[in-house]
Amino acid sequence: MMSRLVIGVFAALTVPTVTAAPLEAQGLAPQVSTTVVVNEVAPSGPAGEKDEFLELRNISTAPVSLTGFTLRFSGPTCALTTVLALPAGLVLQPANAAGQYLVVTGQDFAGTIYDQTNVLSFVGPDLMRADVGAVALFDPTGRRVDAVGWAAPFRSACPQEGPPARTPPPSLGLSLSRNYLSWDTDNNRNDFNPTPRTPGAQWPEPLARPETGLPR
Repeated sequence: MMSRLVIGVFAALTVPTVTAAPLEAQGLAPQVSTTVVVNEVAPSGPAGEKDEFLELRNISTAPVSLTGFTLRFSGPTCALTTVLALPAGLVLQPANAAGQYLVVTGQDFAGTIYDQTNVLSFVGPDLMRADVGAVALFDPTGRRVDAVGWAAPFRSACPQEGPPARTPPPSLGLSLSRNYLSWDTDNNRNDFNPTPRTPGAQWPEPLARPETGLPR
């Protein structure tokens, strides 16, 4: 069953005046996630800045409820720019099962989502800066579950885990992805690499042909 929801501006808390690093970006020791990870991010795409998406994946062997979880986006100065509250009742299925992903798309997203079980379409401002930025997943208690920061060479992002992932040139239309097993070592530079965009699937290739749903 596909769950496709539209998150409008009303569902986002925009905080443009924050100038210091938020508390979740300060002094936190990295902690490897064993449940849900930020698995792939594309801060922009061929259709522009809002042709963006991020993908969460359940890497555990049991379903995980995302009720009460939030996604928090930060800009180049560590300013917290947008908070998205994930809808109640959203459940990610175990790894390697249909429904293991949540794909959040930007307003101008253009592309194929391979597993469309859980898709949230955000209508509003640009969620992620292409040159430098970060997104973090928080559980209902306020604990940071996972985070990824990306930046061009000689720049930094926060929150991040270890050195930031390196932003690929926007003209290439690539995303930043974990490897096929979604390894999380809490080092964004090592864990994420530029790859073709595969929302709702694992790189190096999608698990099924989108036109048929059959395995490759």
